[in-house]
Amino acid sequence: MEQVFNPYCLFGIFLGIAGILIGLYRFFRRWRQQRLVEDTPQARIRSAPQGYVKLCGRARSMDGELLRAPLTGRACVWWSYRVQQRDNNRLRAFAWRHSDSGTSDQPFLLIDQRDQCLIDPVGAEVEPSDRKVWYGNSPDDVPLALLGGLNVGLGANCRYTEAILSEDAQLAVLGEFRCNTGSAATALEDEAAVLLDQWKQDQPALLARFDVNRDGHIDAAEWETARAAALTQAQHNRLHQAPEQRIGVLARPRGGRPLLIAAQSEGELARTERRRALAGLALTLLSLIVTCYAIAHVRAAGIR
Repeated sequence: MEQVFNPYCLFGIFLGIAGILIGLYRFFRRWRQQRLVEDTPQARIRSAPQGYVKLCGRARSMDGELLRAPLTGRACVWWSYRVQQRDNNRLRAFAWRHSDSGTSDQPFLLIDQRDQCLIDPVGAEVEPSDRKVWYGNSPDDVPLALLGGLNVGLGANCRYTEAILSEDAQLAVLGEFRCNTGSAATALEDEAAVLLDQWKQDQPALLARFDVNRDGHIDAAEWETARAAALTQAQHNRLHQAPEQRIGVLARPRGGRPLLIAAQSEGELARTERRRALAGLALTLLSLIVTCYAIAHVRAAGIR
């Protein structure tokens, strides 16, 4: 009996190929990130080298001013939200389309014992400390998350998703560490100028130190010597500042490596990336089976 060609088989082929590509992309991306989490040695903020590092600590707001999540008003150091509306097309009755979204870009602190550094979350992949998904009927009039959470979404026109990093959450962070000492807004030359002004207040000590020819005043050459000494002293002061005065920033790396911020331990983060890599591999294998089945059905129907 001759088999009848089903046009949905071609759709199955294209869908299977798309699934293979997406699955492979997710597998290799998550597998790479798992390797980064496991292979990047953990550093302490006090002694972290500049470059790609892994740091662990607790999240704290800057100057004690917490952010407020836009949909629920919860206190946090970072937030992200998304509002989606159900598609009115009957063929896509269970599909959701984007309505509104946003992510905070306010830096916050990572605290490691008495040391701290700034976390710049722009461009980060974040595993939040809490995520809520609930439903309602208006993109503007958002219902309470606790009540909305009881709704499984049947008949609702809107879906709301909100993720936060809570104050004092334990974090594992991978990114590019850039360390400055003292105030980031103060140039080394400015610090040297402050030292020179201080030295001028004690003229006898200034003359005793830099008046080489002992003529009772500092000439141009001797002033350049004093200026070089002030620069050297400013550099020395920066290197020997107390650790709590040091300012380090962990930000999105250059060169394509990810900035990962997770409200998890490093072991939990590695396991999360492993599970997602395996999910991508499973999608690839399932899509391959669908593609092979569809191709076999087309060939059996005599379509070349």
